[in-house]
Amino acid sequence: MATELRIAAPNELEKIAQIYMDRFSKPPYNEDWPIEKAKKKIQSYSKNCDLYTIREDGEIAGFIAINPNFMCPGEVAFGEELAIAEKFEGKYITPFVLNRIFEIYRTRGFKRFIGIAKRNSKPSKLYERVGLLPSEEDVLVEKKL
Repeated sequence: MATELRIAAPNELEKIAQIYMDRFSKPPYNEDWPIEKAKKKIQSYSKNCDLYTIREDGEIAGFIAINPNFMCPGEVAFGEELAIAEKFEGKYITPFVLNRIFEIYRTRGFKRFIGIAKRNSKPSKLYERVGLLPSEEDVLVEKKL
């Protein structure tokens, strides 16, 4: 299998939005998004973030959105979203993608990668294997309105 990571092309955004909607509508996320909302979010990521298409043997397998301007521009690469189509789950694509992202942003001079992971989700164990651990300094805070 050949996994590729490259900046998303405009003609890939609809497929990426479909993957986004499909993956985040299932547990543990259970987000109820119509395709139009997913398309708007992906459009926003393509304009405001570094949006990458993940391909496996030439087929779109998922995407990752990195915000290089969140918090400390040029210093912190913030992982906005990552989704792999169900068909490609379990093929060790995510570790390849994350390690490649770490390499890209380290080469660009970034000092940290930060992301948010759902506790007890399938990927949380995988994140540990690639060195993504709970922050020693930062905590996500939330207030429901």
